[in-house]
Amino acid sequence: MPGQSFSRRQFVKSASAITALGAARAGGGISIVATPDDAVAGTAPVQWAISELARSLEGRGISVFRCESVSQAKAGDVCVVAAGAASDAAVSAFKGWRGETPSSAEALGILPTVVDKRRVILACGYDVRGLVYALLELADRVQNTAEPVAALSTSAAIVEGPVNSVRGINRLFTSDVEDKPWYNDREMWPQYLTLLASQRFNRFSLAFGIGYDFIRQVTDAYFLFAYPFLL
Repeated sequence: MPGQSFSRRQFVKSASAITALGAARAGGGISIVATPDDAVAGTAPVQWAISELARSLEGRGISVFRCESVSQAKAGDVCVVAAGAASDAAVSAFKGWRGETPSSAEALGILPTVVDKRRVILACGYDVRGLVYALLELADRVQNTAEPVAALSTSAAIVEGPVNSVRGINRLFTSDVEDKPWYNDREMWPQYLTLLASQRFNRFSLAFGIGYDFIRQVTDAYFLFAYPFLL
Protein backbone atom coordinates (compact mmCIF):
# COMPACT_ATOMS: atom_id res chain seq x y z
CA MET A 1 0.00 0.00 0.00
CA PRO A 2 1.22 3.55 -0.64
CA GLY A 3 3.13 4.95 2.32
CA GLN A 4 3.56 1.53 3.94
CA SER A 5 6.83 1.04 5.82
CA PHE A 6 9.01 -2.03 5.52
CA SER A 7 11.87 -3.32 7.63
CA ARG A 8 15.38 -3.30 6.21
CA ARG A 9 15.34 -7.01 5.33
CA GLN A 10 11.81 -6.87 3.97
CA PHE A 11 13.07 -4.19 1.61
CA VAL A 12 15.53 -6.66 0.07
CA LYS A 13 12.93 -9.42 -0.15
CA SER A 14 10.38 -7.12 -1.79
CA ALA A 15 12.87 -5.48 -4.17
CA SER A 16 11.30 -5.17 -7.58
CA ALA A 17 13.05 -5.80 -10.88
CA ILE A 18 10.42 -4.04 -13.00
CA THR A 19 12.68 -1.23 -14.14
CA ALA A 20 16.08 -1.91 -12.61
CA LEU A 21 16.50 -5.53 -13.63
CA GLY A 22 15.31 -4.78 -17.13
CA ALA A 23 17.99 -2.13 -17.47
CA ALA A 24 20.61 -4.49 -16.06
CA ARG A 25 19.73 -7.18 -18.61
CA ALA A 26 19.96 -4.61 -21.35
CA GLY A 27 23.49 -3.82 -20.25
CA GLY A 28 22.68 -0.50 -18.59
CA GLY A 29 24.37 0.84 -15.52
CA ILE A 30 23.43 3.20 -12.71
CA SER A 31 23.28 6.97 -12.98
CA ILE A 32 23.49 8.73 -9.60
CA VAL A 33 22.12 12.26 -9.55
CA ALA A 34 22.93 14.85 -6.88
CA THR A 35 22.09 18.50 -7.50
CA PRO A 36 24.92 20.76 -6.25
CA ASP A 37 22.54 23.48 -5.04
CA ASP A 38 20.62 21.03 -2.83
CA ALA A 39 21.50 22.10 0.73
CA VAL A 40 21.63 18.46 1.85
CA ALA A 41 22.79 16.52 -1.21
CA GLY A 42 25.60 18.96 -1.97
CA THR A 43 27.43 18.43 1.34
CA ALA A 44 30.71 16.56 1.74
CA PRO A 45 29.30 13.68 3.87
CA VAL A 46 26.61 12.97 1.27
CA GLN A 47 29.15 13.06 -1.54
CA TRP A 48 31.20 10.53 0.42
CA ALA A 49 28.11 8.29 0.80
CA ILE A 50 27.47 8.55 -2.95
CA SER A 51 31.06 7.41 -3.52
CA GLU A 52 30.43 4.43 -1.22
CA LEU A 53 27.32 3.50 -3.22
CA ALA A 54 29.27 3.86 -6.47
CA ARG A 55 32.12 1.75 -5.08
CA SER A 56 29.69 -0.99 -4.04
CA LEU A 57 28.10 -1.04 -7.49
CA GLU A 58 31.41 -1.05 -9.34
CA GLY A 59 32.58 -3.86 -7.05
CA ARG A 60 29.69 -5.93 -8.45
CA GLY A 61 30.70 -5.12 -12.02
CA ILE A 62 28.05 -2.41 -12.59
CA SER A 63 29.02 0.80 -14.35
CA VAL A 64 28.25 4.06 -12.54
CA PHE A 65 27.74 7.53 -13.96
CA ARG A 66 27.54 10.49 -11.58
CA CYS A 67 25.75 13.61 -12.73
CA GLU A 68 24.04 16.77 -11.49
CA SER A 69 20.58 16.48 -13.04
CA VAL A 70 18.17 13.80 -14.22
CA SER A 71 18.46 15.11 -17.76
CA GLN A 72 22.17 14.23 -17.72
CA ALA A 73 21.56 10.60 -16.68
CA LYS A 74 22.31 8.00 -19.32
CA ALA A 75 19.27 6.78 -21.24
CA GLY A 76 19.74 3.08 -20.52
CA ASP A 77 20.67 3.47 -16.86
CA VAL A 78 18.68 2.98 -13.69
CA CYS A 79 18.56 6.45 -12.16
CA VAL A 80 19.13 7.07 -8.42
CA VAL A 81 18.44 10.60 -7.19
CA ALA A 82 19.95 11.80 -3.89
CA ALA A 83 18.10 14.78 -2.39
CA GLY A 84 17.09 16.48 0.81
CA ALA A 85 13.56 15.87 2.09
CA ALA A 86 12.72 19.54 1.54
CA SER A 87 13.68 19.41 -2.15
CA ASP A 88 11.00 19.76 -4.82
CA ALA A 89 11.64 16.19 -5.99
CA ALA A 90 11.11 14.71 -2.50
CA VAL A 91 8.05 16.82 -1.65
CA SER A 92 6.42 15.96 -4.97
CA ALA A 93 7.27 12.27 -4.64
CA PHE A 94 5.79 11.86 -1.17
CA LYS A 95 2.72 13.85 -2.15
CA GLY A 96 2.16 11.30 -4.91
CA TRP A 97 2.44 8.50 -2.36
CA ARG A 98 0.14 10.36 0.03
CA GLY A 99 2.77 9.91 2.69
CA GLU A 100 4.75 12.18 4.96
CA THR A 101 8.31 13.12 4.10
CA PRO A 102 11.07 12.29 6.61
CA SER A 103 10.44 14.92 9.28
CA SER A 104 12.81 14.20 12.18
CA ALA A 105 16.55 14.24 12.70
CA GLU A 106 18.38 11.48 10.80
CA ALA A 107 15.17 10.22 9.15
CA LEU A 108 15.43 8.82 5.62
CA GLY A 109 13.17 7.95 2.72
CA ILE A 110 13.59 5.60 -0.26
CA LEU A 111 10.91 5.35 -2.93
CA PRO A 112 10.26 5.01 -6.65
CA THR A 113 8.97 8.15 -8.31
CA VAL A 114 9.10 10.25 -11.47
CA VAL A 115 11.41 13.24 -11.84
CA ASP A 116 11.44 15.26 -15.05
CA LYS A 117 9.31 12.58 -16.77
CA ARG A 118 11.78 9.83 -15.90
CA ARG A 119 11.30 6.94 -13.49
CA VAL A 120 13.88 7.17 -10.71
CA ILE A 121 14.70 5.76 -7.30
CA LEU A 122 14.72 8.64 -4.83
CA ALA A 123 16.94 8.49 -1.74
CA CYS A 124 16.26 11.41 0.56
CA GLY A 125 16.97 12.51 4.10
CA TYR A 126 15.57 15.05 6.54
CA ASP A 127 19.14 16.17 7.15
CA VAL A 128 22.65 15.35 5.98
CA ARG A 129 22.97 12.31 8.22
CA GLY A 130 19.58 10.99 7.11
CA LEU A 131 20.56 11.14 3.44
CA VAL A 132 23.91 9.50 4.21
CA TYR A 133 22.02 6.63 5.87
CA ALA A 134 19.68 6.32 2.87
CA LEU A 135 22.59 6.04 0.43
CA LEU A 136 24.51 3.62 2.64
CA GLU A 137 21.32 1.56 2.92
CA LEU A 138 21.32 1.19 -0.87
CA ALA A 139 25.03 0.34 -0.80
CA ASP A 140 24.30 -2.35 1.80
CA ARG A 141 21.62 -3.83 -0.47
CA VAL A 142 24.03 -3.96 -3.39
CA GLN A 143 26.67 -5.74 -1.32
CA ASN A 144 24.34 -8.33 0.23
CA THR A 145 22.04 -9.59 -2.51
CA ALA A 146 22.33 -11.79 -5.56
CA GLU A 147 20.62 -9.14 -7.74
CA PRO A 148 22.33 -5.84 -6.84
CA VAL A 149 20.56 -3.68 -9.41
CA ALA A 150 17.14 -5.09 -8.63
CA ALA A 151 17.72 -4.53 -4.90
CA LEU A 152 17.83 -0.78 -5.50
CA SER A 153 14.21 -0.76 -6.60
CA THR A 154 11.19 -0.97 -4.31
CA SER A 155 7.46 -1.08 -4.94
CA ALA A 156 6.53 1.06 -1.93
CA ALA A 157 7.73 4.16 -0.14
CA ILE A 158 10.04 3.49 2.82
CA VAL A 159 10.40 6.04 5.61
CA GLU A 160 12.56 5.26 8.62
CA GLY A 161 13.75 7.27 11.60
CA PRO A 162 15.83 6.37 14.65
CA VAL A 163 14.15 5.19 17.84
CA ASN A 164 17.19 6.21 19.88
CA SER A 165 18.79 9.59 19.20
CA VAL A 166 22.20 8.39 20.43
CA ARG A 167 23.56 5.11 19.04
CA GLY A 168 27.14 4.71 20.14
CA ILE A 169 29.93 2.18 20.39
CA ASN A 170 33.05 2.23 22.54
CA ARG A 171 36.44 0.80 21.62
CA LEU A 172 38.88 0.22 24.47
CA PHE A 173 42.67 0.46 24.24
CA THR A 174 44.26 -1.26 27.24
CA SER A 175 47.27 -3.26 25.99
CA ASP A 176 50.23 -2.25 23.87
CA VAL A 177 50.62 -5.89 22.80
CA GLU A 178 46.99 -6.59 21.87
CA ASP A 179 45.73 -3.17 20.84
CA LYS A 180 48.56 -1.43 18.98
CA PRO A 181 48.17 -3.60 15.84
CA TRP A 182 44.54 -2.60 15.18
CA TYR A 183 45.08 0.96 16.41
CA ASN A 184 47.90 1.52 13.90
CA ASP A 185 46.15 -0.29 11.04
CA ARG A 186 45.47 2.50 8.54
CA GLU A 187 43.46 0.20 6.25
CA MET A 188 41.18 -0.94 9.07
CA TRP A 189 39.93 2.45 10.24
CA PRO A 190 38.15 3.60 7.03
CA GLN A 191 36.42 0.23 6.68
CA TYR A 192 35.51 0.10 10.36
CA LEU A 193 34.07 3.62 10.51
CA THR A 194 32.19 3.04 7.24
CA LEU A 195 30.68 -0.10 8.78
CA LEU A 196 29.52 1.90 11.81
CA ALA A 197 27.95 4.55 9.58
CA SER A 198 26.25 1.87 7.47
CA GLN A 199 24.71 0.39 10.62
CA ARG A 200 23.63 3.91 11.65
CA PHE A 201 25.82 4.41 14.68
CA ASN A 202 26.22 8.12 15.29
CA ARG A 203 28.74 8.10 18.16
CA PHE A 204 32.19 6.54 18.48
CA SER A 205 34.30 6.64 21.61
CA LEU A 206 37.94 5.58 21.95
CA ALA A 207 38.81 4.92 25.61
CA PHE A 208 42.19 4.22 27.20
CA GLY A 209 43.13 2.09 30.17
CA ILE A 210 41.30 -0.40 32.35
CA GLY A 211 38.73 1.24 34.60
CA TYR A 212 39.08 0.83 38.34
CA ASP A 213 36.70 1.82 41.14
CA PHE A 214 39.61 2.47 43.51
CA ILE A 215 43.28 3.14 42.81
CA ARG A 216 44.53 0.60 45.35
CA GLN A 217 46.51 -2.56 44.68
CA VAL A 218 46.41 -1.93 40.94
CA THR A 219 48.48 -4.54 39.11
CA ASP A 220 47.98 -3.29 35.53
CA ALA A 221 48.24 0.47 35.15
CA TYR A 222 48.91 0.70 31.41
CA PHE A 223 47.05 3.78 30.15
CA LEU A 224 45.18 4.01 33.46
CA PHE A 225 46.05 7.69 33.18
CA ALA A 226 46.70 8.36 29.50
CA TYR A 227 48.56 11.65 30.05
CA PRO A 228 51.94 10.27 31.26
CA PHE A 229 51.93 7.60 28.54
CA LEU A 230 51.25 10.04 25.71
CA LEU A 231 53.40 13.00 26.79
